Amino acid sequence: MNKRIASIDILRAIAIIGMIFCANIGFGSGLPAWMFHAQCPPPTYAFDPSVAGITWVDLVFPFFLFSMGAAFPLAMRKRIEGGATIGAITLQLARRWVALVLFALVIGNSSYNIHSSARPEWQVLLFLIAVWAAMFLSLVRTEKRYVNIAGFLLICILAAALKFWFGIPLDKGTSDIIIMILATTAFWGGLIWVLTRDDIRLRWLVILFVAAVKAVDSYIPELTSAIHVPGCISWLFSFGWLQYLLIVLPGSIAGDMILKHSRSGKSLTFSCRSVAAGFIALAAVLVQLWGLYLRVVLIDFIASAVLAVGFTVLAWKDRNVYSRTGLTGFALLLAGIAFDPIDGGIAKDYCNLSYLFTTCGMALLTTCFLLLLEFHFHFTSKFLSGIGQNPMVAYTVTSFAIYPVLTLLGISPLLYSLASGNQFWGIVQGLIFTSLMMCATFLCTRLKLFWKS
Repeated sequence: MNKRIASIDILRAIAIIGMIFCANIGFGSGLPAWMFHAQCPPPTYAFDPSVAGITWVDLVFPFFLFSMGAAFPLAMRKRIEGGATIGAITLQLARRWVALVLFALVIGNSSYNIHSSARPEWQVLLFLIAVWAAMFLSLVRTEKRYVNIAGFLLICILAAALKFWFGIPLDKGTSDIIIMILATTAFWGGLIWVLTRDDIRLRWLVILFVAAVKAVDSYIPELTSAIHVPGCISWLFSFGWLQYLLIVLPGSIAGDMILKHSRSGKSLTFSCRSVAAGFIALAAVLVQLWGLYLRVVLIDFIASAVLAVGFTVLAWKDRNVYSRTGLTGFALLLAGIAFDPIDGGIAKDYCNLSYLFTTCGMALLTTCFLLLLEFHFHFTSKFLSGIGQNPMVAYTVTSFAIYPVLTLLGISPLLYSLASGNQFWGIVQGLIFTSLMMCATFLCTRLKLFWKS
């Protein structure tokens, strides 16, 4: 069996931890704007597409997408080498797509409108806990099929309760958009990896094609305005979701490079120059959070170019997965910054090329630094890796289990009261919810309770 690569699991864990933390900090506690999405600044937190720039919050989703792409070769290479046909792999990808779509529908229908119900709050909270239990039973990996069947039946019962007890009609258009994007990019990204698994140059051509289509749609929209998805399936698929392949596919290339190194049996050797290069890669990521947020784009580009030259000089002789990951990251990062003025400023929503290239480059540079930690400093952190191995448990346990339980115990209202207008308690609130998520997810991993999706 392929040895797990701790760097990828830790990158995924970082993305999930950041996702949960930023969603649970005190929104009315007076925290600075860089603690939130750049386009949803305080004090109103209203979405403003005219705002350019990124914060650390805007990195969590692309980092998760990148880690998902990096997992393609780690998850599917052995199956293909074991004799699985392209048709069998495609069927597996389709099944996962269906599972994720259903997962998104369950999350959306059971959480977005339930709080508007006229039923008492305790009933709503118990319903959310029951939904999480149903998802757990239906998705947990087990040889006892009746467990998954029981979970599916419980979901059906809860769907009926949602409609007839809480008075909230089921709606196929009410889904979790993040999971829907993951479902789409997981299917198409996985299929593209299968077809280009032995030719990375061909995969780069696919990436260039996707980028070209995105550029045409962004800069000459009249050419693509006639292309649209019929309304009857627009809830299920959007061409716009495919733009995130510009993060997923480079992630798969990084995964291929890491897997090739892992199988070679060679150890990565790090000189003082190599170690310095790794910290330069990390510095480049931090520079973006300063330069692109404050909108000093020219200074940011020059500083990033200088760091890229420094990394190249220090790591060029290594010619290994470590140096290649960093060099690829700098190439995409500089391309993303160059697109900033062309796109009118980097923005997560509505997503532009600058955002896609820049954040993908930052994910690659972060992976480069994590490879340094893993192979030189031997930092693998079983705790963080355990969280990264169980992403869907981590994604749902806070909203569907931790929050309802803490609210029933009266703890959540107390935290919200303390965090109102208080920055310290606003941070503490986020730390409490995030820490509980981390412990719950790690416990599931230690007990080998993994979700199939």
